[in-house]
Amino acid sequence: MKRIYADAGLVLTALIWGSTFPVVKIALNYASPFTFNAMRFALATILFLPFLRKKEFVAGVKIGIASFLGYAFQTVGLKFTTATNAGFITSTYIVFTPLIASRLYGERITKVEATSVFLALTGVYLLSGYSSFNFGDLLILLCAVAFAFEIAMIGEHSKKLYPMSLAGWQVFTIGVLSSFLAPFTTEKLFFSEELLAALLITGFLATFVAKILQNYMQSHTKSVDAGIILSLEGVFSYLFAAMLLEESLSLFQYFGAALIFIAAVAVSTERSE
Repeated sequence: MKRIYADAGLVLTALIWGSTFPVVKIALNYASPFTFNAMRFALATILFLPFLRKKEFVAGVKIGIASFLGYAFQTVGLKFTTATNAGFITSTYIVFTPLIASRLYGERITKVEATSVFLALTGVYLLSGYSSFNFGDLLILLCAVAFAFEIAMIGEHSKKLYPMSLAGWQVFTIGVLSSFLAPFTTEKLFFSEELLAALLITGFLATFVAKILQNYMQSHTKSVDAGIILSLEGVFSYLFAAMLLEESLSLFQYFGAALIFIAAVAVSTERSE
């Protein structure tokens, strides 16, 4: 496959992920966060069943715990912040991943990576209204840190294990943990066309299809391409939020979003050298 086609596939992946932020925010009008995640990942687990192998179970569950925390913080955070902010702040996982990999696996941190963390946090501060971190944005920032753990662990274990089975057990773990908490946290559950559409978009497109696209396309392009393209998730979240929720940004928030994107591009470029 030509590199340009692989990059196009990754753009589609970022577009799908970006669309989920306003979609999930709408879905939360009909279902509580853990209830929604339990249904979303139950659907995705069924789709991953043909790929599951016992060999990846332990590693998949470990990664799944980090993933569960990421989606838990993200989904609850969406109740308290905009879909646009959630999309851009979530993309900071690209910046945090080298730091986490350094702590877990002893990888070297460069000056560019350290500077990128500062830029990303400054961007989050500006997105939050440049007065303080609001509660929703703080939860999304914790989501990004959890996803950084996930990415670092996937990078380590996928070298030795079958990626699709690893992803399947990861999705299974998120579903199980969400299902355990759902009965204790469910405040509402109203089945509607909007909720069913959100489950199909997030469970099928964003979790199953996008994961396959990411795994396959990344094997046909450079890591720097993948990092930069996937960081467009925040940009797409803004475009979809503007269309579906009529969200907008102030001048300072645009500057904050730009800092986050620059930080992600800087880290992606640095890791390719």
